[in-house]
Amino acid sequence: MLPAVTTLTLRRSRGTASFLLHWRDPRKVATAAGVYDVIPAGEFQPSSIAPHDLVNDFDIWRNIVREFSEELLGEPEHDGSRSTPIDYDGWPFYRALGHARSEGKLKAACVSAGLDALTLAATILTVVIIDDDMFDEVSRDAVQVNAEGITVFDEQGHDSGHGIAFTGQNVTRLLEREPMASPGAACLALAWRHRIALLSR
Repeated sequence: MLPAVTTLTLRRSRGTASFLLHWRDPRKVATAAGVYDVIPAGEFQPSSIAPHDLVNDFDIWRNIVREFSEELLGEPEHDGSRSTPIDYDGWPFYRALGHARSEGKLKAACVSAGLDALTLAATILTVVIIDDDMFDEVSRDAVQVNAEGITVFDEQGHDSGHGIAFTGQNVTRLLEREPMASPGAACLALAWRHRIALLSR
């Protein structure tokens, strides 16, 4: 069984943060339909059927970036069915995020791993923190509707934006009163618990 990688993306801006959500459209997905999840999330799998990619893609960061490109930018899914490997070094989106990591404008953290109590599906829970200017640059071409649902940019339903404020009130509301996928809920709760460490520079 392949584990999933669920990632909460935090846009960090002068002592505050915000985040996007993904509403999973029941007409488009077979699992976790009709619920909110953090963005991005997907199976930890190679991007193509080429044997080389079993090694080339065995990297959680590369998996997260591929999911970013699918869910945030609306690019075709890298689901293992292609015959052409990804040239990561030549991929501008991957290079931009990698440069942001090396410059300290982006950091990634694994906050836990868990099993769904109902399905026993395994999930690696991660958080990516991106400085506001870099977030705005890489999400400039973000789409609201993608292959699996709708990106929630704010609480008013706009088709772009900086995200929902990362506050105790919003986290509590989502965890207690909104339909959240269990991995996304766990990721959000853990990120809030460790927010001081995660948001520090």
